[in-house]
Amino acid sequence: MILRAVIRNLFSFKDETEISFVAGKSTTHSQHVSRAEKRDDISVLKAGIIYGANASGKSNIIKAMSIIQKIALGGFPKRSIEPFKLSAPNNIPSKIEIEFKSNKHYYAYGVEFSIKGIAEEWLFEINNRTDKEVFSRKVMPNGNSFTFGAINGNEETQQLVRFISQSTPTTNSFLSEYIKRNGKGLESIGDVYRWMKEDLKIIFPESRYEGISIRAERDKDFALATKSLLEYFNTGIVDIRRIKVNKEDIELPKEIVNDLLSEAEEKKTIVVASPSDSSIYFFETDENGITSVYKQSAIHRMKDGKEVSFEMGEESDGSIRLLDFIPMLIDLKLNSSVYLIDEIDRSMHPMLSQKLLEYYFTFLDKERDTQLIFTTHESNLLDLNMIRADEVWFVEKGQDGASHLTSLAEYKPREDVRKGYLQGRYGAIPFFASINSLKW
Repeated sequence: MILRAVIRNLFSFKDETEISFVAGKSTTHSQHVSRAEKRDDISVLKAGIIYGANASGKSNIIKAMSIIQKIALGGFPKRSIEPFKLSAPNNIPSKIEIEFKSNKHYYAYGVEFSIKGIAEEWLFEINNRTDKEVFSRKVMPNGNSFTFGAINGNEETQQLVRFISQSTPTTNSFLSEYIKRNGKGLESIGDVYRWMKEDLKIIFPESRYEGISIRAERDKDFALATKSLLEYFNTGIVDIRRIKVNKEDIELPKEIVNDLLSEAEEKKTIVVASPSDSSIYFFETDENGITSVYKQSAIHRMKDGKEVSFEMGEESDGSIRLLDFIPMLIDLKLNSSVYLIDEIDRSMHPMLSQKLLEYYFTFLDKERDTQLIFTTHESNLLDLNMIRADEVWFVEKGQDGASHLTSLAEYKPREDVRKGYLQGRYGAIPFFASINSLKW
């Protein structure tokens, strides 16, 4: 679960800007909080809702979280790094720090970086009162400079940690190098890496969950849950299945099809999304080396009970978007996962967004540290009968062009929050010039 995130000199964020999902003192919707059990624990919200006008910077929060995830796991997304541009050039590195909870432990992991690579990297184990260093790294002209907290193990273990630290490249995180080289003595790194890789899941508007039908074939519980959710959201779709197609009917460039067929391996399935529509193909090769091709289809049912197969491209954008969220809703109900979604309401009816959030809240369990954080324009979600004030953040740009964040909880609202938001009371809505100012 994400506690806080700090962003500086990245995208539309100029100075250090913090967004927090640490729960306030409010007792409303108590099931929305992973409550502190011990003195040193931290109470964390299970939801976060981020509002802002177009180009306000709300999507940049999700993009920043994606960057730190990629860096932590060993990538360096150089092409995605964009320092704040609306000020005089400076040599200040970009910065992202994220505090989060994993397996009842709390961590702060951060990096400072430029397009040249990592300048600083650190990991601390934290709680409500203290911070305990795991490692701190500074990249100097002549190599890495590290300090460590307690390293568990003998002299050989400590020498291995120091060897890994000194040989970590500028564009690689120490976190990922430690895992790749089977480091020992700093067990918390394994917990942090696992959380970044397995628990933190980010969905952008263009993200697609491609294998829903094949997963349903292999997991009967998943198939049952998928059908149940399709019925709950009343899309008209009763099932998602794979339908076998002839190779000559595949709507993919011939070069791609030929490459896929030539690369086929026994007992392997390759999933390919069509670049021209919403079609998803499965190239499945059996033990005899024979490749069959299937196409994901939406199943509808006529009044007489007869089933009819629809191409995915025949479904609405909202239904396609919902199919991307169904595996997420199942995961959030069963596991301790954290999802960040950019534009959750894209292509969806306002009531559909509301039903999705209601479903998530209905199945919250105090034993699971699940969290759903998303950006949206959908004002119908601003209902204090459904959400907490400290779950809501507003993003807007100042006169300097930099994004700034404000929590709804700061306003202590006692009114119709949706009405106040649309009237501009909390900012984060678009303002337009007078139509009379148009010069043509």
